[in-house]
Amino acid sequence: MLWIIFPLLLVPSCTLPKIIILEDKLTAEQHNDLGYVYETKGMDDLAGKEYNLALKKRGDWITPMFNMGNLFFRKGDYSTSELYFRKVLKIDPANADAMNNLANVLLMQRHCQEANRMVDQAIKSSRKAEYLDTREKIVEKQHGVYCID
Repeated sequence: MLWIIFPLLLVPSCTLPKIIILEDKLTAEQHNDLGYVYETKGMDDLAGKEYNLALKKRGDWITPMFNMGNLFFRKGDYSTSELYFRKVLKIDPANADAMNNLANVLLMQRHCQEANRMVDQAIKSSRKAEYLDTREKIVEKQHGVYCID
């Protein structure tokens, strides 16, 4: 009798797996905005994931690229930050904010001459206080042995 009941007990555990297809219903803009919220809360890993999702949806959109550059700059990953700012400038060569931020990245990597050129281009576009501050930092560093170029 037990040999009849035992197989019946196993039947419920042998169900077929369900296939669930998840669809990302957020737009690139929503992913970017969510990334920014995460970034302001100090949740950099989640911010980076959202910026990347925004870029997957709109690969030529400079806003999440710019945000990624800033994110990596704050983390101290200057080479990755540089790559993102250069991508922005490849798409929008007149983007003065990207020029200024790239100048800061280059300064942190001790490449003062190129940093100088970048910030000078940004200042030609607009004499924003932050561009002038970047220029001052570069000039201060050039007077010492800080720069390698």
